[in-house]
Amino acid sequence: MSSSSPANVTCPASPVPDFCNTIVTNPDISGIGVVASWLHENEKAFRDTSRNSFTISGGLIISSLITWKTRGLSLFDALIVSMLTTISTTFVSVNFPYIRTLGLSINVASLVFTAFWCYWGLQIWSSPSTFGLPPDIANCSANKDTKFVAFVTVSPLNPGLRGFALFIFAIGVIPALGSLRYSIVWLLRYWRTGSEIAKDNAAYRFAKEMRRKRKTHITRFGGLTGLIYMIVTTEVMIARNVSTKEALSKWSYGQFIAMAMLGQQILDSFLYLKQLVNEKHRRLAQHR
Repeated sequence: MSSSSPANVTCPASPVPDFCNTIVTNPDISGIGVVASWLHENEKAFRDTSRNSFTISGGLIISSLITWKTRGLSLFDALIVSMLTTISTTFVSVNFPYIRTLGLSINVASLVFTAFWCYWGLQIWSSPSTFGLPPDIANCSANKDTKFVAFVTVSPLNPGLRGFALFIFAIGVIPALGSLRYSIVWLLRYWRTGSEIAKDNAAYRFAKEMRRKRKTHITRFGGLTGLIYMIVTTEVMIARNVSTKEALSKWSYGQFIAMAMLGQQILDSFLYLKQLVNEKHRRLAQHR
């Protein structure tokens, strides 16, 4: 009886994305699960704190950079990332006077995120006609076929849109430099007086100034308006790029993890609402 050697078993090769002529989408970056978890996190940030917003948005940019450098990333996915993370930069700019009083960690987080956001945007808009395309293939049509939405549908290759986007990402250096300055200031304060005393003194001075000017700590309505605009614009952009809808409707492992992380955030939202109601009842009781 002759012995037979086991047959060689090989795994099928993964299909290579056609970045040249097809609008390629990565569900782990721009899929519905990731978009939903990101939007919830930023809405919570507008109501409570900005630290989670920086973490989620910065992580999205870093993962996109790694994907772009290793496996390739389409212009469509890159634009979705820039749109989702731009709302965090708006939050930084609007609420910078408050953020600068919150201590060292939040200012460092603001610095790191804003720096990555500026770099990412400049990489995309410096040459949108060739971003993500294979360098050794000519006459690619994927980027020409991509549609960008800014109130109206426009090609990302439009010179006016490109110039405006470069201007926006360039002036993002201003809040980055502000965060760098206050990171250094907070580091010196921690070294001189300790973290708790430094935070208490800064919070007291800021609250006193806000009472004098009759302002609130966080500009919520402007942020909410921007958040709604980004939700609508992102969904419209996905809808206008018809070839991407089927790919993004499928669930991936990355999307499942992103949605699973929502459990804690939903619980935090309910706890925050409960805290808000209790605080309102306490104030009403004090005035009786």
